[in-house]
Parts: sequence; C-alpha cells; structure tokens
Amino acid sequence: MNPVAGMGGRVGLKGTDGASVVAEARLLGATPESPKKAFEALKVISKIKNKIELLTYPGEMGEDVARNSGLVPRVIGSIVRGQTSSEDTRRASGELKDLGVDLLLFAGGDGTARDIYRATGHTKEMTVLGIPTGVKMHSAVFALNPRTAGEVAVSFLSAVHPNVTDAEVMDIDENSFRRGIITARLFGYLQIPEERRFMQSVKSGGIQTEKQVIQGIAADLRQNGEKDCVYFYGPGTTTRDILAEFGLEKTLLGVDVVLGNQIIARDVNEQELNRLIDGRKKESKIVVSVIGSKVIYSVGETSS
Repeated sequence: MNPVAGMGGRVGLKGTDGASVVAEARLLGATPESPKKAFEALKVISKIKNKIELLTYPGEMGEDVARNSGLVPRVIGSIVRGQTSSEDTRRASGELKDLGVDLLLFAGGDGTARDIYRATGHTKEMTVLGIPTGVKMHSAVFALNPRTAGEVAVSFLSAVHPNVTDAEVMDIDENSFRRGIITARLFGYLQIPEERRFMQSVKSGGIQTEKQVIQGIAADLRQNGEKDCVYFYGPGTTTRDILAEFGLEKTLLGVDVVLGNQIIARDVNEQELNRLIDGRKKESKIVVSVIGSKVIYSVGETSS
C-alpha cells in the first residue's frame, strides 16, 4: 500500500509524487486516503482468509490495514515508519515477485503502478491488481472501486485456472499537468485479472466527433441550466472544452465554480467547496466527465 496516495486530492494538489508535494499536502491538512480504501477491499478478501496466504510490507505499507481487516499477514521487508517513498514500493514489489506471489494487490494511483512496473517488468509469472486510491488514475490496472477490487481478487484467487490479460500502465508528469500541459506516457504493461466489467479502461483522447459532442453537451447545459444554481466543474479536457463553448477559460486539473455563466472560483479545494455550498437554499450541481474511450458527461446534485 502506498500510504500517501490520494492525499493531494482534497487539498487541490494534482498528485503526491515526490516528498515536497507530500509535505505540502500535509501542511494543507491532508490525511491519508489509502488505508480506508484498502480496508474496503481487504474486508471483502477476508472471507477467504483461510484459503490464502497474505504477504505484506510492515506498518503503513500494508500490515496495519491488513490486521485491522481481520487478516493475519506474513510480514516481510522493513520500512522507516512515516518516511516511506517510491523506493519502498519498488523494493516491496520486487521482493514479492521473487517470493512467487500469485496476485500482487496494491493500493495507490498511477505513480504506484509505474513503480511496480519498474520493479517487476511485464511478467507472466505474477498478476497485478490495483485498488484505486490515487489522484491520477489513467492506467487500466485498477478496479472500478475498492470493493470491486476485493471482489475481483476473490474471484481470481478462487479460480482453478483464472483468466488474465495485459493492461496499460500510464502516468503523466505532475509538474506539467499543473501548468495545464498533458504529457501522458505509456510505461508498459502489467498482467491483470480478466474482469473487464470490473476494471477501469485506460484513459484515451476521445473520438473523431468529439467537437460535435462537446458542442451538444454545452447546448444542453445552456438550455437546461439554472442561472441561479452553482455548478462545480470537475477536472479534465472535456469539462474544460464545455466551458470554452461558453467563452470561459477553465483550469485543466482543478475544480472550478460557475454561477450565472461566470467563473466565480478557480481550482478550489474541499474546504472552499464546502464554504461555497454552506448556506445556499438551492442545491448545487456537479459536472464531471467519465474516463473512458467515449466523451460522456454527467450532472449530479450536491445537497446544501
């Protein structure tokens, strides 16, 4: 488990790659996201605890949450508590591969998947499955959510001859992303359980008619939008291009707030979102796009 994965999300950062970003996230009041999400997956797996052997790294890299979920792990390796890094992830992955584990279940984001690939390479001897806990989620090695990750793991470990397939390991440069520049890179492939219904798709650039689809979404929002409603536009190129149809310039990775066809706040964090919602008599709405091979959007309501 990457104990710092996802910490930057709630405080408006775009990932937690590097010690300086983790330190900034903590100064902003961020708390670990991985343990509670890994717990969801491991609670599902605990129903077959008598049929499997669980190996993990010490403390916050897996042992703590494993024991909390009712599992009794075999602990390997060593860490300095509170000072783990990507090097620990790579070392743990390499050691688990050498021990011949059937399934390497990890909690993290794209950066963690990249570190695992760097440590293990593309091998047919070990299957990998990601519990999504990070900010950046472009790779196709992750289950749809933590509980689904647990269900996929149980299905894989319970099968006599489980089916597997290869999935892309993607990552982006966080510094460039914060400047609005997407430099996504394919690092390689990892073998995952073949459970496509329960796995994320790799994020792609869209379809040939994307411009027309964006225009249609904007027209729908223009026709059905409420002028006195606050809209929270999530990150990504789709929501950015939708607002461009209104003549508004959106931040690529941040959450921007729109009221009356004007951006009233940019790149807000969780605390600022709550402040904008508090006291409003009407419900606010969230506009997000779905990661996948098609341009889809969703408008949901958030209670005040």
